[in-house]
Amino acid sequence: MDSIEKINSLRKKIDELDDQMIDLVVQRLAIAKEIGDIKETNGIEVIDPYRESQIINRFAEKLAGTLEKKDITAIFEPIYSISKRLQKKSK
Repeated sequence: MDSIEKINSLRKKIDELDDQMIDLVVQRLAIAKEIGDIKETNGIEVIDPYRESQIINRFAEKLAGTLEKKDITAIFEPIYSISKRLQKKSK
């Protein structure tokens, strides 16, 4: 297999992983929306910095040596932002 074929093969694997990741993100956001509905019903604030910090710290421990905490944060911040927006739409 030449270099171009190898790159194309690896890109196909990336595409498959991207498809799986977006499906999981959509599922996560649907659950966040459900949480937003519960929070609205019970008068609970949408923003929970402690919870966000817990998630980042859990992955920082789990992925030590693989990804830096700042990289994990960079991945999750947009997800948190969308989650909070969807939760606020519940109101």
